[in-house]
Amino acid sequence: MTIETGHAAQSYDAVPRKGRPARRAPQPAGSGELRKALLFADIDDGTLSRLSADARIESLQDGDTLFRQGAGVTDLSFVVSGYVKLTRIAPSGRQALIGIRSIGEMIGEAPTGGDEIHLVSAESVGATRVLKLPAPRFVRLLKESPALCAAVIRNSKESIARLVGEIETLKSQNADQRLAQFILSLCPPGEDRCRFRLPYDKRLIAARLGVKQETLSRAFAKLRAHGVRTETRNVQVESVAHLADQCDRLGPSQH
Repeated sequence: MTIETGHAAQSYDAVPRKGRPARRAPQPAGSGELRKALLFADIDDGTLSRLSADARIESLQDGDTLFRQGAGVTDLSFVVSGYVKLTRIAPSGRQALIGIRSIGEMIGEAPTGGDEIHLVSAESVGATRVLKLPAPRFVRLLKESPALCAAVIRNSKESIARLVGEIETLKSQNADQRLAQFILSLCPPGEDRCRFRLPYDKRLIAARLGVKQETLSRAFAKLRAHGVRTETRNVQVESVAHLADQCDRLGPSQH
């Protein structure tokens, strides 16, 4: 979900960096780790083995930068655990949240040639582990493997479909409906009454849903009438079925 979040120098979830320990050394990654990435789910073992030759897993802390907008693409990265936010700086200097990537998802876009640059910046949200493999090796195997090429095309189509869905949500749903849908997406499958913890803080949730923080607070308050209780990042839903049934009845579209 894209939303302006202010000047780049005033990141909405910036945290102090003093006293932060150094990053742990990357660990080698094998075919098994690559198989968990959604892009490689259907790739043959031989191609995965060649891709994993120089693959590694890096452990990141909250706020660590993976790459910056405009920098050359040197690696292809995937989320192993945690979350990664993608942001873009507009010519005006304002920062926009482009999306949040979670387990198994690719961070950024797959390179298809040399001398490509990142269109967004990527930063870890909380403790995060990412899988990286060198872009030159990936590009070379992309030209040799029809299955890998097909996987990249499929991933690109899915990314476009996701963006279309997000645009539709922004234009057709108000803040209450967006929050309800977000809460429903986090509810454990098969449970009608459930408790869970929000994956990241409410400032980032507001940015993801395309609303201001005060608007999100009002939306949380309105959902209490529909059985949604929150305490900091802990959420309790009295009835998933009831919340889903009420989602389309939460009022006219507004921003």
